[in-house]
Amino acid sequence: MIAIDLTDEQKVAVAAVDEFCDVYFSEDAIKQWCKSRGIPSTVYNAFYDSPLGKYCLPEYLRGRECSLAEKSAVIARLSHRAGAMLPFVSDMLSMTLLDSMRETSRREVVEELLTKSGHVSFSQAFSEARAGSDASAVETIVTVEPDGVFLDGTKAFVSGGQFAPETLILARDPVHGLEDGGLSLWLIPIDTPGVSTFPLETVGQQMTAPATLQFDHVELKPEQRIQTEGRLDAMLKHQYELGRILICAASMGLALAAMDDALDHASTHFVKGQTLGTLPQIREKLADMEVRNRAMCQLVYYAADSVDKGLSRSHLDCALMKRAVPRMATEVASEALQILGGRGYTDQARVGRIWQDCRGNQIAQGTDEVMVHLIAKSLIAVRKEENRVAEERIAANRAAHNAC
Repeated sequence: MIAIDLTDEQKVAVAAVDEFCDVYFSEDAIKQWCKSRGIPSTVYNAFYDSPLGKYCLPEYLRGRECSLAEKSAVIARLSHRAGAMLPFVSDMLSMTLLDSMRETSRREVVEELLTKSGHVSFSQAFSEARAGSDASAVETIVTVEPDGVFLDGTKAFVSGGQFAPETLILARDPVHGLEDGGLSLWLIPIDTPGVSTFPLETVGQQMTAPATLQFDHVELKPEQRIQTEGRLDAMLKHQYELGRILICAASMGLALAAMDDALDHASTHFVKGQTLGTLPQIREKLADMEVRNRAMCQLVYYAADSVDKGLSRSHLDCALMKRAVPRMATEVASEALQILGGRGYTDQARVGRIWQDCRGNQIAQGTDEVMVHLIAKSLIAVRKEENRVAEERIAANRAAHNAC
């Protein structure tokens, strides 16, 4: 069930997802992939060989030039069909960040990655335990010494960090980051001496393979530095907006999967000779769940359109969406679990997994508390600007009136 009318482009995207999932996805497979904490390479490669792979690549590398709404439709449908968080969100984020680079640097990096693996795949090591997603507070540092350039620090909650062959690191850099607020980006192989990987045993989102990455005096090469040329702050802001939209699109898809399971159970499970769905309490739950699903769709695609159009309010739109959508998705999954009863609390049903994955998205790409701060700050700034414009208009109108 989809709560809005899709555009022709989104319908094409959803059809491509369904074709892929019909062949490769099953609940038994999804359970196994969660246990093994990753999608098999055969399935991963099949994804990139299919039309879906084009949504993760730019046009100049055989990719599909498309709107953020189309990408959101792909992620939402993948999550809907899987009933689980998948690693393709990270892939889309990685490619978009590379696409923001200076063209020569971007082509060199992307083409090298494609040569190695046939697709662009690397983790983003931005977050830290004491900094979260606040780029200004990172403690991982690049130092220049007589015998070379070295990296030291620890990155936390790195999606794909367990298996991605390369990692993109955001670090404090007083030498190379002068144009970018003392920060720089480096893309290095995960098997570089001094890099240690520690898998994170999370309660959900196992297929995203999160890890802690530790860097102990890792020697960096000049060609590993990403040329940002004073645009790093703008790149990161756009990256956070995109990340929040895709996380929310995935949350929306997960909620739709939970809704499917709740409707199936309510229409087939009998209590005292009548289906569960005839009970007023269950009908109320289903109605409220659908209200949330439709609200999520509107919030996600509204924010995606705002970013695509480059509107000044896009930062606020994304924060509002991120504050609301994962929470509503978690509520939908929780109600679905309640409708399924005891079975919903076992591994015989997938709603428990869906709830865990939804709950994790209230933390990923900025916590609820961070979103509240951003929203309030933006609203106050907007109101101040509105008051300033109103005062100027009133003054101009009064001056014109007095001149008459």
